[in-house]
Amino acid sequence: MKKFLLYLLMPALVFVAGCDKDDEERPVTPVISAVYPSSGHPNMIIRIKGKNFSTTREENKVQFNGKAGIVIEASETELLVVSPVTGTTGPVTLATPKGSATGGVFTYLPPVEEYEVTTLAGTGTAGSVDGPVATALFRTVQGVAIGTDGSVIVTDRGNNRIRRITTAGEVMPVAGANSAGYTNATGAAARFRLPWRAVEDAQGNIYVADRDNHAIRKITPAGVVTTIAGTGIAGYTDGPAAAAQFNQPLDIVADAAGNLFVADNLNHRIRKIAADGEVTTIAGNGTAGFANGTGAAAQFRNPSGLEIDKDGNLLIADRLNHRVRKVTQAGVVTTLAGDGTSGYLDGDAAAARFADPYGITVDANGNIYIADLNNHKVRKISAEGKVISIAGGAKGFTDGLGAGAQLNTPTDVCVDRNGNLYVADQANHAIRKLSRR
Repeated sequence: MKKFLLYLLMPALVFVAGCDKDDEERPVTPVISAVYPSSGHPNMIIRIKGKNFSTTREENKVQFNGKAGIVIEASETELLVVSPVTGTTGPVTLATPKGSATGGVFTYLPPVEEYEVTTLAGTGTAGSVDGPVATALFRTVQGVAIGTDGSVIVTDRGNNRIRRITTAGEVMPVAGANSAGYTNATGAAARFRLPWRAVEDAQGNIYVADRDNHAIRKITPAGVVTTIAGTGIAGYTDGPAAAAQFNQPLDIVADAAGNLFVADNLNHRIRKIAADGEVTTIAGNGTAGFANGTGAAAQFRNPSGLEIDKDGNLLIADRLNHRVRKVTQAGVVTTLAGDGTSGYLDGDAAAARFADPYGITVDANGNIYIADLNNHKVRKISAEGKVISIAGGAKGFTDGLGAGAQLNTPTDVCVDRNGNLYVADQANHAIRKLSRR
């Protein structure tokens, strides 16, 4: 009887085995599930996600509406492809030895100004060396600002120093030394503790957001460092400068009247230090969140970048809200760009996406520039409300044109009177320059 039952089951067993063999031999064709971003410009790095791609880079033939892209990295589930210069709006297709696939439509956006990215100073190696820009070394640069003489002021966070790149191409010390502390003194005798950003006023005084000393410091043209606000202890207190408290201030700007404004990171507020030393809160209520409104009705989430436009409005890189915000002189907070989702998308400002917008500046024409930290790019918000990427492709350290250049976690950006941009390229330990072509 047992033999009889086994005999009856054998055809089924053979059939199942046969199915497994057929499945192994059946070709597995590629599938495109997403093209990201879905719009952009020539020479951008595009991510194509899916499955069953060839792990041999050269075997993946990607076309944008019939024009070949350049595949630079390949895995079974993702391709990195440079969009073709001659491409036009249309479907993205893939051909491999396993078969072919068609993805979504990639839309070519109108041409934008091209920027040439070069390295102003720093070699990609961390260190602390002054002198000619070709051999100077920095360590996790955090901030850049334009001095009154056209020089670039560098907040060299990892070295706890403030330094200056002169227009003659020399890196000069301003204040601080290669050790952390909290000392008011002159030049190299002064100590900072992870200084984040700085700004120079019309009289040549430099103000520093000294993050982990929870204080705002001042450096005179003679190099004398003093504390102008903050107790050195993290907290939140408005009032006279000597009693006021901050919690990791990250950025600082000055207006023509001598008032200072501070992005107070862990207090989730925008603060003001008046010319008479009184500290007040302009906007934010101390709760991390997102809300537009006036004064304490508004909410931020770790504001990290701050700039002031020609009309006296404050522009905020609201980092963990992934948005760019505006604060009027009356304390009214609105959103200029970003939908609040971390990502990367150019286009209309309200729908655009950033990934930790970290530093911000504005030019004389009202164009806003963002150091987009985790997208490794510099983005531009035009006066017409369009967001475009002007520099940076995949994470790396390469000079070049637009998306063909590479940055590594850019933290800050500033613009000179000629429209050139300077970027604190943090993980590359370098200062990069973007010049219009």
